[in-house]
Amino acid sequence: MNWHKEFFDNTWLIWAVLVMCLVVLFCGIANAEDLKASWYSEASLIKEGTRASGEPQIMANGKVFNENALTCACRLYPLGTMLKITNIENGKSVIVKVTDRIGKRFAKSRIDLSKKAFQNIASLKKGLIKISVEEVN
Repeated sequence: MNWHKEFFDNTWLIWAVLVMCLVVLFCGIANAEDLKASWYSEASLIKEGTRASGEPQIMANGKVFNENALTCACRLYPLGTMLKITNIENGKSVIVKVTDRIGKRFAKSRIDLSKKAFQNIASLKKGLIKISVEEVN
């Protein structure tokens, strides 16, 4: 049995697996870096016309929005999912529950944190920050 011939006949398979691993690795890193977090509050919902003053904002989960709860709006994870959001710039993290849906425009690139959740990891003046996301059990 000539092991050299068998090895070289399967070299293409080894290269294909290596290339696939590199593609998966780099795509995962690029997606993590592209993800951003913004924040929303009762006042911002009124300002943008999503909610009338004095009227409760009902989230996608059917409950009333509370800007002081540790929640988020997102389309990347199912409602009820717990997420660890980390500010890439300073390393601060917060655990939030997905309770609402963000608009389709930002469906694949952004998570909208409640005002309180955003304040735990960044100044509200930032408005938009780069984040990493980890699902928590």
